[in-house]
Amino acid sequence: MLPRVRRLVAVALLTGGLVLRVAVPVGATGEPTEQAVVPLNPSVEQRVEPVAPPAEQHVEQLAGDGIQQVSGENKGVFRRGAEGVAKVVVGVVAAGVSVGAMVVSLLFL
Repeated sequence: MLPRVRRLVAVALLTGGLVLRVAVPVGATGEPTEQAVVPLNPSVEQRVEPVAPPAEQHVEQLAGDGIQQVSGENKGVFRRGAEGVAKVVVGVVAAGVSVGAMVVSLLFL
C-alpha cells in the first residue's frame, strides 16, 4: 500500500509544481513599460543604382537534345548496401539522441 501512496504523492507534487511554474510567471507580469519611438534621420542622402544593366546579360537557347546531358554513375551492390546501412544507423542515432533529450528535459521539469 505504501508504494501506491508514494506514487500518488509524487504525482501530486509534480502536478502542483507544474501548475506553480506556469501560473506564477503569468501572475507576476505587471503593466508593460511605455516605449518611445524615435525617428532616425539619415545625415547623407542615399541613391539606388542597378547592379548590372540589362544589356550585359547574355542568354543562350539550348537545343532539345542538349537539355538532358546527365551522366549516371554505376553503383555496385556493396556500395548501395553500405549506403542503406549508413542511413539506418544515422536514423537510429538520431532517434536515440531525440529520446535522450526528451528524458533529460523531463528530469529537469
